[in-house]
Amino acid sequence: MRKVFFFSIVMMACALSANAEMKVATFENEVGGINVAHADTCWQGADDPTVGPHLWESGNFTFASYTNDWGGGYIGYNGITVTNDASNTFTGYEYYRSASGGAYEGENFAVWNDPWSANVDVTLEAKVVVGFFVNNAAYAVNSMCNGDNYAKKFGAEDWFKLTITGFKNGTSQGAVDFYMANEGKYVNEWTYVDLSTLGEIDAIKFSMSSSDTGDYGMNTPAYFCMDNFGAQKPAGYVEPARAEFELDEAVVNTNVDVKVVKVIRNGQVVIIRGDKTFNILGAEL
Repeated sequence: MRKVFFFSIVMMACALSANAEMKVATFENEVGGINVAHADTCWQGADDPTVGPHLWESGNFTFASYTNDWGGGYIGYNGITVTNDASNTFTGYEYYRSASGGAYEGENFAVWNDPWSANVDVTLEAKVVVGFFVNNAAYAVNSMCNGDNYAKKFGAEDWFKLTITGFKNGTSQGAVDFYMANEGKYVNEWTYVDLSTLGEIDAIKFSMSSSDTGDYGMNTPAYFCMDNFGAQKPAGYVEPARAEFELDEAVVNTNVDVKVVKVIRNGQVVIIRGDKTFNILGAEL
C-alpha cells in the first residue's frame, strides 16, 4: 500500500511539474517574433504580412493571424492581432482597444476577430491550459451600450458569449462558455477564465454568439481581448464587478443616424454606409 501511495504521489508531482513548465503567452515584443513597432499600433502576425495565414508564437503557444485580399487594392486582417493601444474609446473604427484600456499586464495584448474558415486559433504541445484573462473590445462595448448601424443596443435580456473549445488529436475535448455580457451587465475589466476542465489539449478554437442576430448571422461585433494566455489564476483573485449598460458612458457612437445597408457583392458581404462602402471589417473600399 505504501508503494502504491508513493507511486501516486510521484505521478501527481510529475503531472504538476509538466504543467508548471508551461510558458505563458504574454504577447510582448521579442526579437524575431512579435513586433508592435510603435505606440498605439497593431501587429498582424508578420512585420510585412502577405495574403494568407500567419502563424506566430508567444510562450508555448502558436497563434494564427490572417491577411485577406478584399479586392480593389484593399488588404484586410482577422484572426488574432497583437496591439499596445492603451485607449478604451471608440468613435469610428478603432477595433484593437480593450474596454478598460490597455493590457492586463505589460504593454501588449491580443484581440481576436472571427477568422470564419479557420479550423483552430491556437495550437500547443498537448498540455492542460489552466486559463487566461479576457476583456471586451471597446468596439463591442460601444455596439452593446449604444447600438450601431446594424446592431441593437443591449437590454436586460440580451447576451454576448465567448466559447472556447479544446481539441486533442482533432477531437473535441469539450468547451467552456463565458458570458462577455448578460443580465444587463458587461465585462469591462480584465477577467480570468478557467480552462482546466478541458483537460489535456493541443488546439483551441474560439467562437462568439449573441442574442442579437440577423440575416447574416450575429450583429454584435465578434471581437474580444485576451492576455496572459495559459496563466494560473492569481492567489486571492476576485472577479471584478461588471458594468451596467444603462450607466456606462465611456464610449460614444457618433454615427448612429447614418443609414447602413448590408449587401453581397462578388460573394462578399459589404456594408453601404451613407455614400461610402466598407468591407465586413469596417475598412472603406
